[in-house]
Amino acid sequence: MKTKINAYDIAKAANVSAATVSRFMHHPEKIKNSTAERIQAAIDKFGYAHKDTKQNGQKRIILLNVPDITNIFYAEVIEGAKESAESNGYHLLVDQTALNASNILLFATLITKLHVFGVIILNQLPTYILNKIAKMTRVVQCCEYNPSAQLPFVSIDDYSAAKMASKQFLVSGKKQLAMINGNQDFKYAHERERGFCSAITEAGAKINPDWIVSLPVISYDLAYSTAVRLLNQKNHPDAFFCVSDTLGAGVVSAARKLKLKIPEDVAIIGFDNTIISNVISPSLTTINQPKWQEGYLAVDLLVNNYDREQLNNPDKQINLPVELIVREST
Repeated sequence: MKTKINAYDIAKAANVSAATVSRFMHHPEKIKNSTAERIQAAIDKFGYAHKDTKQNGQKRIILLNVPDITNIFYAEVIEGAKESAESNGYHLLVDQTALNASNILLFATLITKLHVFGVIILNQLPTYILNKIAKMTRVVQCCEYNPSAQLPFVSIDDYSAAKMASKQFLVSGKKQLAMINGNQDFKYAHERERGFCSAITEAGAKINPDWIVSLPVISYDLAYSTAVRLLNQKNHPDAFFCVSDTLGAGVVSAARKLKLKIPEDVAIIGFDNTIISNVISPSLTTINQPKWQEGYLAVDLLVNNYDREQLNNPDKQINLPVELIVREST
């Protein structure tokens, strides 16, 4: 393999002109998909993006697939990642693009043009997309991750965290448990629901499927209206496990609107330990997810502890501990 790969090498391998390769690098939207795929395959073949970009002075990291940049949770993750990047001498770029089969080649071009050192991914992606990115550059998954992909990640054990929260209700005498969940497209939603149901089943209590509600987005208003509907029933829940503090705040407001005592009539647990859980009244019991640390360690793993030969090593797949913060809502 040549030490330095240029457009002519790539063009020859892809059976196109060097000008076409240049156009692919700068204006990929003008290239046919079939031609773009051949050029990208040639780039992958030469290992163009596998060179140690740190040694070449390429100091950019992309924080990719941020689901909602206005969400307090992601804001703290980004702050941790930014701190870690700056302490290691890197620039952190935040990109909300949802990668898929139609735009992966455009993203490949972006990586090449910006001389990207590596990518932190905040949302679960299909295995084939992750494998494509991993051929181009270093990849670490953060918070959400694809368990089928043999790639490093920094996250938490959502199943165990949800089970711990649900057990808190049961040991305090609550038996009518409801759950307000997030979008089922996310891994955390599946795992937290699984932990919630497991705790109830192991305690010998009954699961009411009508009281497990999955919302399309994390929304205070949707949580409020859902809680009002459930609490207006003659036989209503006496506890709500919410997969976000934002959702938990919606339930607190709904209970107060209906003149229900918290936690006597209805107890509530949120998730993430954001500032919302402290400022709402009554204050919200919640699961403390180490958001800042997740972002910080993901970048640290990418920069200082990345080994292409051991991407599925358990040491590179980190689940950080969580903590139940007990406040007035329970």
